[in-house]
Amino acid sequence: MPAALDAMLVSLSRRRLVSAGLATAGSTLAGIASAATASSAPAAVRWLNRASFGYSQADLAAFNALGGSDNARWNAWITQQLAPSGINDSACDARVANAGFTTLGKTAAQLWADHHSQENNYSLRMRPIAEAECMTLIRQIYSKRQLFEVLVDFWHDHFSVYGRDYSGGPMFPAFDRDAIRAHALGNFRTLLQASGESASMMFMLDQYASTRAGPNENYARELCELHTLGAQNYAGILAPDDASLPIGTEATPGGGSRSIRLKYVDADVYEATRILTGMTLSGSTWPYDPIGGVALGEYVFDDAEHDQYPKSFLNSYFPAYQHQQDVEKLYDILAAHPGTAAFVAGKLCRRLLGDTASASLIDSAASLFESQWEAPDQIAQVVGLILRSAEFMDGPGSKVKRPTVAAVSALRACAADFTPSPDDNSGWSPSEEFLWSLQAAGHRPFNWPAPNGYPDNDAAWSSSGTLGMCLRQLPRLLEMRQSYASAGEHFLADIQAQTLAAFPAAANRTAAQLVDYWC
Repeated sequence: MPAALDAMLVSLSRRRLVSAGLATAGSTLAGIASAATASSAPAAVRWLNRASFGYSQADLAAFNALGGSDNARWNAWITQQLAPSGINDSACDARVANAGFTTLGKTAAQLWADHHSQENNYSLRMRPIAEAECMTLIRQIYSKRQLFEVLVDFWHDHFSVYGRDYSGGPMFPAFDRDAIRAHALGNFRTLLQASGESASMMFMLDQYASTRAGPNENYARELCELHTLGAQNYAGILAPDDASLPIGTEATPGGGSRSIRLKYVDADVYEATRILTGMTLSGSTWPYDPIGGVALGEYVFDDAEHDQYPKSFLNSYFPAYQHQQDVEKLYDILAAHPGTAAFVAGKLCRRLLGDTASASLIDSAASLFESQWEAPDQIAQVVGLILRSAEFMDGPGSKVKRPTVAAVSALRACAADFTPSPDDNSGWSPSEEFLWSLQAAGHRPFNWPAPNGYPDNDAAWSSSGTLGMCLRQLPRLLEMRQSYASAGEHFLADIQAQTLAAFPAAANRTAAQLVDYWC
């Protein structure tokens, strides 16, 4: 850093602390701005930064009480976090309950009747996604089940749907609750099918309208490319029996095995499309009547619209007239496939470690993912392996925080009191400002319009535009108040009050001590 700029920043920082009444006029920041004097972060800080949405002093205190050494504490924290139902999260639950949300507990049928049907009231129609967005942020900021929230965020990117889709948005709480949150640390096969049967995914990828007379390949293609096998296992437009396509084995339900082609081709996508015909929502297409007595908006398999003729997928034969068993078999093949294990395990490693996750760790995670494909805690086992690996524990953990993660981390670190809520007619509010700042930075929850989800690599979030918007947002968080209705409202994060409590004696409020405390 040039000496003149260094001196300017030190002087500016000192003046701002003094003007806020937090430092004495004779304070100095000499040496504080020097990167050469910075020490590496403690192990607990590195681990919690990657496995949670950041940490507060209370989080560190709770972590340090878990054992007599860093390794013991980390193992205890992982064990605790991988069983989230055993963590008392009543304070966060109460904050959500007191936020005034009205749609989050509604069934798919209720969401359909109360919101999807509202064609002339856009605010009421989209109220469910607005509330789901705010609830998600509240839980990211305040939940003690931090690893669970990280995995919920991961799966929302993996099974990405655009939250503000006109048809899918009203149904979003059911997708979040019944598919993603219900299985975030459970079994991938179950999560895979639950996501496919949800109304939000049906509308996102047009599966609800895919019939034997008019098949639509959108969901089938993304099911292969984004949800399971990955583009790395796509072989293009080769014939399914091309001799160059490798053959391997995969497990079958109950402990058996079968021969399976390891790469998929376009013909497999078309066959998967035929297999999936009949998966729909009751009353979602003309003449909009309930199907088989199932309530409007609920998932239903319409056997009359299913292609009943023989099919083949990845050299596995599907006999004629197997009805819904065709769909079950397809999900089994994809969930047990070694290509799916490698693709999903690689994404989990990159989310938790960063872009530099080694091939050996990904292979180990993939091997466990594949061998445990029928286990009810399959995902928890794989996440535990990654977090307990020497690569995770000993590595520097260099990963660029995406804008929402950076903002939530700041709110957690600063002990903020902030309950985001949808604003229909109250004018400009802290919630609205916060959400728009996330959108300006390119990372508002559930706002990615494509089915591939927000990118999860450093390059995607390292542009000057994205970093600039983050650096504008973070200091603004310290200026925001609970309400803009009057000047007397409290700050979201009252830094001054926290600092005065930590340093009651004015003589101790030197700039160096204050900066060291907050760092």
